[in-house]
Amino acid sequence: MDNIKMKLTAAVLSAVFAGSYISCVVRNELDTYIAQESENTGDSENKTVEHNVTENQVTTVITSATPECTTVPVTTTRIGSTTTSANIRTTTVVSTTTPVTTTTTSSTTSITTTTTSTTTTIATTVTTTALPETEAPQTAAPPVSSGYDYSSPVPESKVYGDDYFDKCVFIGDSHIQGMSGYKIVDDSRVFAKNGLSLSHINENIDVSSVAAVAPEKVYIMMGTNGVMWTNKDSMIDMYEEFLDSLTKSLPSADIYIMGIPPVTAERETRADVASGKYLNSDINTYNDMLLDMASRNNWYYLDVCPGIKDGNGHLASSTDGVHMSKNLYSTFKDYILSHVVE
Repeated sequence: MDNIKMKLTAAVLSAVFAGSYISCVVRNELDTYIAQESENTGDSENKTVEHNVTENQVTTVITSATPECTTVPVTTTRIGSTTTSANIRTTTVVSTTTPVTTTTTSSTTSITTTTTSTTTTIATTVTTTALPETEAPQTAAPPVSSGYDYSSPVPESKVYGDDYFDKCVFIGDSHIQGMSGYKIVDDSRVFAKNGLSLSHINENIDVSSVAAVAPEKVYIMMGTNGVMWTNKDSMIDMYEEFLDSLTKSLPSADIYIMGIPPVTAERETRADVASGKYLNSDINTYNDMLLDMASRNNWYYLDVCPGIKDGNGHLASSTDGVHMSKNLYSTFKDYILSHVVE
């Protein structure tokens, strides 16, 4: 019996000593683990390590919360005449707990480590800056119209005296030559040649000589020599080209385009152009084109025909069927002096 008691006592003591030994080993291992964790994590500004130790449980929590700031430029948008520029600043705070789970089981001690991971976007800030407004480009205002209707012939006006011609010049063919030939206008103010056509006007009319007279009004009659055998569109082109050159030298002068006179009935009945045939229908078409040319360029169109036509639209009086007689020149002069744009 005594031997049995001694053996039981020894066994109990062995168990006690073994438990104590195991407990010491576990505690030593735990202290080593904690020391290693402290070394690894440190006391940085972004991480915190907490240890909650009891005899049977250890819980380790690692928290990382490092704010991240990102600035994203936004393209400038123009609305109307206002420009807006915006930068978007986004701040993201991420909280992270490193997941580590360790379980150690012995007869007296257990160790458990539990962690949680969380990501959170905290704030978005939008800053808007309004840029200075820019003025829209200004377009020049269109020139103020004089109110004159250039698409119509010059209307009747008050009657001017012969001294009106002292501020005028006349350019043209044999029709205009008659203005000086019948002493209606002084020779110095007439620039004309018998048989002159638009095809040769630049060769025969010196623009600088016309400009030297410094006229306020320029009257021009061209087209009789060519209306039956020259393309009318080409005639208009040559007419405009000459007047463009003239107006550059006399920018402030008023330009009067005069329609060409009709021909007698006899001229219309001739066999062909080679024998001197003219058609008043062609003349009327050409005069309509002159009116259109004048309208496009803000030149005045003077329809001289009404005063020199007979009831059938033919030239009322002529020596050769084309040129006006002396008495018709008097009518022609009166028409000019009573149709002035004031």
